[in-house]
Amino acid sequence: MTHDYVEDELSRQSVFKAEQLLSIDYVPETLPHREPELRTLAQSFKTLISSPGRTSQKFIIEGPVGTGKTAVTKRFADQMVKAATRRGIRLHKLHINCRVSKSTYLVYLRMLREFKPRFPRRGHSPEEILQMVIEVLDEEDRYLLLILDELDYFIRQRGADILYDLTRLTDDQLNAPQRLSVIGVGRKIPLDETILDQSTLSTLQRNILRFNQYASIALYDILKGRVDTAFEQDTVMDETLQLICDIASERGDARYAIELLWRAGKQADSTDSRKVIPDYARKAKADTHPELRKEVFAALPRQNMLLLLAAARQLKVNRGAYITMGELEEMYHPICEEYNEEPRAHTQIWEWVQDLNAHGLLDTKRSGAGQRGQTTLIGLSDVPAEMLEQHLLDLLT
Repeated sequence: MTHDYVEDELSRQSVFKAEQLLSIDYVPETLPHREPELRTLAQSFKTLISSPGRTSQKFIIEGPVGTGKTAVTKRFADQMVKAATRRGIRLHKLHINCRVSKSTYLVYLRMLREFKPRFPRRGHSPEEILQMVIEVLDEEDRYLLLILDELDYFIRQRGADILYDLTRLTDDQLNAPQRLSVIGVGRKIPLDETILDQSTLSTLQRNILRFNQYASIALYDILKGRVDTAFEQDTVMDETLQLICDIASERGDARYAIELLWRAGKQADSTDSRKVIPDYARKAKADTHPELRKEVFAALPRQNMLLLLAAARQLKVNRGAYITMGELEEMYHPICEEYNEEPRAHTQIWEWVQDLNAHGLLDTKRSGAGQRGQTTLIGLSDVPAEMLEQHLLDLLT
């Protein structure tokens, strides 16, 4: 008789009550220790509702990974739309991840499709599409609050022209209604005169909100909120929460802390335990790394993963801090064969290396004295090569 493993799993008890509430995409109703930031945004953007069309806002939110930037921005945008709707103002919020929409064209197309979902993908320039967005907003008396997440990544890849375009939209029109407001979110968004004109620069530099890392007590409050909603009652020991806070407080990273909590819960389920004990948190720490983020790898094409796997393997074999482009390609070809993928040419590989560097997944530097000719050296500063290799193998299966 065939054993039904699916039914077997479904019938098992779990420490989770609502596991989805530990997802990186979930934004809770309350955001502990980020009330001052929410108030600052509300004070800055309230004129969008109190006097619609008179002014627009351009804001930058910066801070390390896992400090609540995206969650705060999403929660704030949601509150803005609800407040506008209550007053009969047609305000839309749109959150665009610039790791996914990797070009100005794709960002503007995403904006237009918010209002014209069936708009074709081809046939127009980015400038034309942006103009269509403004026309739709004017014709339908709508307003748009645009959030550009991972904007630092986008600027490193594509330059800062998008900021100029979006902040100077109605410069050539006298007393035109201001219908588009922008919040740029990133770790450290490059704002200087080498990439932006003085007018755009001064607009943005006045409106920068910096998020600091969470202290251990803040991480505890965040995790306690998730435990109360995502886990069955009395399944997570307080000592486990304290240990996770100790592990994650070095980086002040709430996302890492929440992932450790989720993994510790999965560990409890896999051993049929009704308690999430501290040892499961230790095991979770050993199994993961704060830099191996789900959202980064979710947006990564398969070929990029194969190239990253080649880098991890070659660095593991060489045991050095860096490998050359030649050594990377040497490992990349057999890996493509292993996964039945056609290897790409050198120029494409070079572009992917730059892209992975912009993602923060690879380090690159120019070779110095002692090596013949100039070559690009490739390394990993944040993740052990063996752990990255295992992580990629799991994703590629």
